[in-house]
Amino acid sequence: MDSWINQIASNSTSGAAEILRLAGEVFSQLRAHQIELSERSVEEAQRAILETAIALVRAQPEMSPLLRLASVAISAASTATTARDAVKSAEDHALKFIDSAERAARTAALHAANLILPGATVLTHSRSSTVLTALLEANLNGRHFSVVATESRPGLEGRSLAHALAREEIRVSLITDLAASLAMEDVDVVLVGADTITKEDLVNKIGTRMIGLAARERGLPFYAVCDTSKFINADYWSRPVPKERSIDLVRPDAPAQVREVNGFFEPIPLAHFTAIITEDGILSPEEASRRAERASIDKRLSHALEQFRRQIR
Repeated sequence: MDSWINQIASNSTSGAAEILRLAGEVFSQLRAHQIELSERSVEEAQRAILETAIALVRAQPEMSPLLRLASVAISAASTATTARDAVKSAEDHALKFIDSAERAARTAALHAANLILPGATVLTHSRSSTVLTALLEANLNGRHFSVVATESRPGLEGRSLAHALAREEIRVSLITDLAASLAMEDVDVVLVGADTITKEDLVNKIGTRMIGLAARERGLPFYAVCDTSKFINADYWSRPVPKERSIDLVRPDAPAQVREVNGFFEPIPLAHFTAIITEDGILSPEEASRRAERASIDKRLSHALEQFRRQIR
């Protein structure tokens, strides 16, 4: 399981959908050890599930679907009467959550595809699998449009997105992040993904805030597309451990006197967005905020994370 969690922690290019599938493997690996766990008490098995859940949240603290997934697994295991049933229930509910999130993301993408009109130019940032699905779906529906994709530093996920679009013969231009504002002179709509939505902010790849402000200045619609597994109450969402990222992506040969800061994510106020597109359709920023406020997590997980945060302060 450690290898799977390390794989999740070191993954800086995949979106939440891909990360969730990897997380499902973690719970499957935990169940693979159920023979060993079955010799323990149900309380010990539940503790192992809680520790696994905390490790997942720590691996990608910016991605609220992992927090929601961990919560579902812990809640499911809490009603078990044997260690074997606790592990099985945790895995079953985790996999159901992942399947539901994938179907919801697909539906959200279909709603977003309807916003891409023939002849339009869409600007996007980073590599959201949901945004990519929306673009591919619009193309399959016979709409001829073009895409402007940012490189999305420091991970350069935008290059991968551009290549995926080019393979489907969608017209795509790859630009540097700092060229986004200038490129908007020929853009009709801005479409980005999301890793987390709280009652105040949307968290996405760094650079999204700058792009949103430029879109607002030019009066362009600025949409985020994601499923509601990304929604989480701000009282619960936090980074239990600051996620370490390689500074080599900024400058490998930086002088020792230069302090490098290499952030991957940033919060963008919900008010900056025209709307949030989910499996339930188009939500206003106000409605998205209310939805996030109602998305709580299991109290056991919340308590455990709070204890951990206190230990590292």
